[in-house]
Amino acid sequence: MEYIINGNQIQVRLPITTPTGKVRVKRPVFGHAAGPVACRTVALAQGDYLEWQISYDTDSANDPSVVPGVVLQKQQGTRYGYESVRLLVESRNIGALSDERFNELAKLVHAPFPGGIEEQEHIARVEDPDADTVATQFGFSRHHLHVPNYWRTGANYSVEIKIAAKQRAVGNQAMIFVNLPVEHCESLNEAPLIGRIANKNENIGFTVDAHNVDVVYDTIVAFAVASVAHRNDLRMIFDALPGR
Repeated sequence: MEYIINGNQIQVRLPITTPTGKVRVKRPVFGHAAGPVACRTVALAQGDYLEWQISYDTDSANDPSVVPGVVLQKQQGTRYGYESVRLLVESRNIGALSDERFNELAKLVHAPFPGGIEEQEHIARVEDPDADTVATQFGFSRHHLHVPNYWRTGANYSVEIKIAAKQRAVGNQAMIFVNLPVEHCESLNEAPLIGRIANKNENIGFTVDAHNVDVVYDTIVAFAVASVAHRNDLRMIFDALPGR
């Protein structure tokens, strides 16, 4: 990701041709979960959105999203503040995020915290006794998994907290996604985004300013309520922020 500062605006440049990466285009389907769009072969459409699995730290000191001076010493090694932390710092620098709202976030992350969504929520399995499918005739029973999901919707974005089973450990994990409707993103060339396929390795822009800085605020809040581990990391990050 690139962060272009232009006066009192931040333009984040995000890739749209990586359907298996941290940032991918998704398309809502009525009655079903949204699915990824291979936009190198399928034209972008109204209603498509960019799903960004946003983070706050990385093990790469040279990543262009890293915030200088924000270094975390964690059990898994040295980590560096980036992505959402970069947005937090830059939005303060341009005056989009006021000191008052920043202090609200600082107070939140340092408040006592017995447990978050990750610790309190569970994925429930409910059997469907009336199911009659190609598999049930062979003795398989059909089940529904009820997975908690949290959304905070703004004017041109939403922040989502997803619960999923941990891949290499016991228990669940809470993951944070920033969803950006393609109609509110900017083409970086002269061609409109809607109605065409993406160019090879194409990036598009999303602008953060005083009018929609809530996307940054809500992202930090999402991490703060997601889990004890995220809250503890945020405490270290806020203590290390320049000008804190």
